[in-house]
Amino acid sequence: MLDLAFNPYLAFSWSILAGFIMAMGGGGGGILAGIGHISILGIGDPNMIKAVNQLLELISRFFSVPIYHRQKRIVWPLAVAFGIGAPFGAVAGSWFSKSYLHDMTLYRPVFGILVVLVATRVLYEILLKAPSRSTKAGKAQLASDKARQAHIKHLNGKTVATKPKTVSLGWQKIRIFFSDEEFDFNPVIVATSAFGISFLGASIGVGGGFLVTPFMASFLLFPMYLVAGTGLVALMVPLTASVIAYITMNVQMDWVLVGIEGAGIIIGSSIAPILNRYMNEKTLKLYVSIILFGIGFYYLL
Repeated sequence: MLDLAFNPYLAFSWSILAGFIMAMGGGGGGILAGIGHISILGIGDPNMIKAVNQLLELISRFFSVPIYHRQKRIVWPLAVAFGIGAPFGAVAGSWFSKSYLHDMTLYRPVFGILVVLVATRVLYEILLKAPSRSTKAGKAQLASDKARQAHIKHLNGKTVATKPKTVSLGWQKIRIFFSDEEFDFNPVIVATSAFGISFLGASIGVGGGFLVTPFMASFLLFPMYLVAGTGLVALMVPLTASVIAYITMNVQMDWVLVGIEGAGIIIGSSIAPILNRYMNEKTLKLYVSIILFGIGFYYLL
């Protein structure tokens, strides 16, 4: 019988919750996994925590992304543009973190500060008045609402849910048509931003979903209905790059822990995309902000 340094039942149970949050597409799942490793399982090696967190996030995506793809909720040009710059940021962030954030007393407050800042931004958006339908934010929210209503009608045999279509491709602008609205983004800006987001995510060791979601929903102003799945796909390349970087830098990995938690991650990640489809824009953002505030202040205080 294995002499485990952690409670396997607790690790498995907590990873189901973490996998559920990871696959919801709003961010916070990797952070939740980190809390489990630091405060519940009592793992004291920050570098192993970062590597395992991101490996679990990668496992989650292998099971949740196909579901979002079947639901036609992924903007592939946006995910590809993000994937161009992301791996470089992930490798650089992994090296920086391994070299300068290897002590738990320094890692915890940095972790907490970054999370609180992101949570503040998301909560600010929730407290704002509902955007006018004539604005880009209003159009994004309306498009999400239409898509969810179309899905419900489809279940009742009335119609089929819409899906994103690429109507123009260019170095400076890519245009997506979705739910009777058009959404544009600059692929160069997305690739550049992906470097910074992946650098921060790999440095803290949480993947970066809590940064990708605000970036796509609040900066690019894409519908949250599409952001959930697209953000998960966009992070698969930098997550892979970061995990490989940590392993090649000889970070110790507890593969028994990964196996036990990976099983829980798969369960949680298979449920979340189905429930996510019924949640509206404000509910998803509120859920993200509550989780992030709680986690951030926990590590600061």
